[in-house]
Amino acid sequence: MTLTPDNGIIPAFHQNDPIAVQAVLGEYFDPMVQYAGQLINNLSEAEEITVTTFVKLIAMRQSFNTLADIKAFLLVTIRNSCYDYLASLEIEKPALAELLSLSALKSDTSEGTHQPFTTAMIIALYDAIPRLEPAIKEVFDLYFYNKMTTSAIATKLSVPDAVVNDFKGRAIRFLREAIAKKNGITPSAT
Repeated sequence: MTLTPDNGIIPAFHQNDPIAVQAVLGEYFDPMVQYAGQLINNLSEAEEITVTTFVKLIAMRQSFNTLADIKAFLLVTIRNSCYDYLASLEIEKPALAELLSLSALKSDTSEGTHQPFTTAMIIALYDAIPRLEPAIKEVFDLYFYNKMTTSAIATKLSVPDAVVNDFKGRAIRFLREAIAKKNGITPSAT
């Protein structure tokens, strides 16, 4: 499916049509990885930021009425995430990569290089997030979407920091396994 304003891509995207989702991902994923890579000079982290942004895009798909809206969202969100990543390096705040290191899921090619993320991986991640146990999902959402620190989450939920860290770890394992299972990848032990 080609992306044009007149071919019904937006209504199909709103309905989570796999062809429309794949068309949007196919159109914007690689350029957004390059954009993020230019901002932070770290291709692996740029891919993770882009994957995260696309998961948010798919989750919020009803909010976008035009392709220009989608592109603007991607550019602004990726830019802000890159700035957050750079800031996290400066103040030693846990980076998003600590929560969800998806690069560990990518299988190596025969040349020893990582395969790029696929639409199926992103869709598997999007499908798996709502299946997290409710308490774990609450911690995941606060950390991942609201960018709260472990201490802030612990205070908000009135639980020890260790519980928050345990729930984050359980979320990581669950999501890695869900993506790996759906895509026939063996997750790494890291």
